[in-house]
Amino acid sequence: METKNDRPPQEQSTKVKEEEKEPKKVPPPPEKPLPGDCCGSGCVRCVWDVYYDELEEYNKLYKTGSNKPESDPS
Repeated sequence: METKNDRPPQEQSTKVKEEEKEPKKVPPPPEKPLPGDCCGSGCVRCVWDVYYDELEEYNKLYKTGSNKPESDPS
């Protein structure tokens, strides 16, 4: 009966090193609302509120290393 670890130790460590070198996949940032997505009537949870909340959470999880503030949509 064979198990996963039947390979020589050299092959096992090589595979681990290759896996460590792979960059972590970062999901795309939240999709920015289109100009027509906001009705402009001052909704309590405007599409822009939702977008900026999601963007803030995304930036906390996946910091890009950029310290530049993002410009306002106005």
